[in-house]
Amino acid sequence: MDFSFIPALQQLGAGFAMRLINQARPAANYLLASILPETPMTSYEVKNGSMTVRSAMAGLVGMDSPYPPTGQVSLSTFMERSAKLANQATFTEEALRTLQALLMHLQLSGAASNERMVEEVLNFTNAVLIQPNLDAAEWLRGQALATGAIAWTFGPVQLAVDYGIPSGNKLTSRAGNDAYSGSSSKFWTDVKAQGRLLRGASGIIRIAHPDLIEDIVANEANNVRVVSEDAGQVTLQRMISQNGTNTPSSDARDAVTIIKYGLEGEIIDPADPTAVKATPFLPKTKLVAIGTGVNRGYVVGAGAREPQAYELGYTHLAPTVEGNGAPGRWARVYTPEQRPWQLTGEAVANLLPVIDARAVSRIVIATSALSS
Repeated sequence: MDFSFIPALQQLGAGFAMRLINQARPAANYLLASILPETPMTSYEVKNGSMTVRSAMAGLVGMDSPYPPTGQVSLSTFMERSAKLANQATFTEEALRTLQALLMHLQLSGAASNERMVEEVLNFTNAVLIQPNLDAAEWLRGQALATGAIAWTFGPVQLAVDYGIPSGNKLTSRAGNDAYSGSSSKFWTDVKAQGRLLRGASGIIRIAHPDLIEDIVANEANNVRVVSEDAGQVTLQRMISQNGTNTPSSDARDAVTIIKYGLEGEIIDPADPTAVKATPFLPKTKLVAIGTGVNRGYVVGAGAREPQAYELGYTHLAPTVEGNGAPGRWARVYTPEQRPWQLTGEAVANLLPVIDARAVSRIVIATSALSS
């Protein structure tokens, strides 16, 4: 049997990996991608706010009068280079042995073995090249929204971004008895502080990892009643003591809905480069509150985009040198020369989450140590 990926690659056509990775969009369960949506841009530099136009109502004019200006151009100080994300993978020898055995069985049974090879190439491209690239982008969004900064060291490369979230919007970190699992938990104190700081927003959403939510619910000191719960969110109500019995508080501030977000990706373990470990996209110790609104502006160069419910920013998806300067991600899948039985893939993206300088006050970050 002549085992080779070349016929499968020929059937898929030149540049199929490039098409796949640029058609790929973050899945619906990538929550943070809905808050900072990916937007292909033509520039490698991220200059958020330098050309952001805000709309204003049309003005009243008389007949034969000049038109009044209504657009307002505002400047911001956020300026960073996009971060280059890249990954490479090769079919392992163990996987090749398994595939060889399968293809020999298919040949003996008269089945179309090349169709299975095409399927394996597509699965390899989606699972080993595209998904890790999307995962890395979601993790960066989690760092931006839940910490207000990115401080990432990967080998000799460092990425450091400060989004300028006001210090007052980063609430006191709770630990010991004051942690949300502690005897003097400050959970409701932080919820009310978030509400005060975001009182000008049209609405507030809160996001936390399921482990932190479990700490909140399980701690009797929080006096919470679970009003409703499903896989996506939980609604909590504070109970207060009246005449010796616990009753639901009538204060609207004592009821809160928290979106659960426990999606994880895998990263190379710094302690063991041969192993991987799971890492949550949203840090487990954070309760993030975001003030919602309607985005009435646009970013020049972003093209057509849907109205944003959060009015926070976007994920700047820059061009790549590998893709000849075309906006979006780049990928290729090939067989190394003289090794037609091997399959190697490479993917690249230049991107960076962007939080508009005028929207940083609409994020309030609470922090609590976990019980375990």
